[in-house]
Amino acid sequence: MLFRPFRVNEAWWAAGGAVALVLARAVSPHDAGAALARGIDVYLFLIGMMALAEFARVEGVFDWVATRAVRAANGSRARLLLLVYGTGIATTAFLSNDATIVVLTPAVIDAIKRTDVRPHAYVFACALVANAASFVLPIANPSNLLFFADGMPALGAWFASFGLASLASAALTYAVLAVLFRRDVAAPLVVNDGIAPPPRALAGIVLIAGASVLVATSSLGGPLGQVTFALGALAAVLSATRDRAAPLAIARGIAWPVVALTAALFVLVEALDAAGAASLPRMLFAWAAHQSAPFAQAGIAVASALASNLVNNLPVGLDLGKYVGIAHPPAALSAAALVGINVGPNLTATGSLATLLWLAILRRNGVPMSGLAFMKVGILATPLALIAAALLAR
Repeated sequence: MLFRPFRVNEAWWAAGGAVALVLARAVSPHDAGAALARGIDVYLFLIGMMALAEFARVEGVFDWVATRAVRAANGSRARLLLLVYGTGIATTAFLSNDATIVVLTPAVIDAIKRTDVRPHAYVFACALVANAASFVLPIANPSNLLFFADGMPALGAWFASFGLASLASAALTYAVLAVLFRRDVAAPLVVNDGIAPPPRALAGIVLIAGASVLVATSSLGGPLGQVTFALGALAAVLSATRDRAAPLAIARGIAWPVVALTAALFVLVEALDAAGAASLPRMLFAWAAHQSAPFAQAGIAVASALASNLVNNLPVGLDLGKYVGIAHPPAALSAAALVGINVGPNLTATGSLATLLWLAILRRNGVPMSGLAFMKVGILATPLALIAAALLAR
């Protein structure tokens, strides 16, 4: 999955592994089916959220926002970096971190082409904020749903646990980013082209209303997956009022392999637990129980961050969340684990699916980037945000 032999999509390696485990009887068909059924709400959330993001792309929302940011920067590269980062926070919070990568990043690249600047500082802003702000709201990252697959906290409880932590994560990540790219953003900004045409009023109404419904659903502890799926389907239908082919474009734009990957991970984690991996979260939390509170929270966050970079944060989130749902460890330690799963993937490009997608998008758009280049920035930008957020999580 991580190394993609023969350049086959990681989703098909994961799905093939899940099928092989069932055929080899490492997981019984009954247990595999139960594991798949456990993720239905997550699959519905993913499909619905990606449909909403594709609706915004088809309607030109992000192209317009990105070019408006270029104009609003008023000749300042540093101000443009802040505007891109702020847009990334809003996009991540209300449309998920995958939308920030898949929809906002290409729009930023296109907008930067209208200027005289190198895109690197601004595309790094998209990548880092997609993880740093991915626990502002429960809907900001699919890993949140995987971690809380047995029951998402209500919005009030979420803010009590992660409000200050998410603010610290986003702010400190930006501070380090601004320092690292201070030379790139020191010169004046020259704009060579105009603004993309504004989207229809209908697009804005649908996205604002959709975000409001999702926040209300989360605050009431409602079925996020079903509501998100319904909103995505409604947005696809409404897109036909502009272009009859738009709903098909939205359906094609959904990253269906991501859904397959997520489903396969439920089976893979079931097999890992059956093989003894279930003892690892138990050992981690048992160790933390004998440490001072700050040291325990920081230790759990670092451990979950390193594990996420080793095997990707989706299976780590699923496995740790499964343990938390059964054992109910202290809330602060559970929150620190989720911080590591969300912020930790900024260390390397293999830490989350979002950053893997980011690398592919940059290469497709002619922006030179490597996993090593990402790690050189991530290893400086991540530790301070990770530890601060872990200590503030409750």
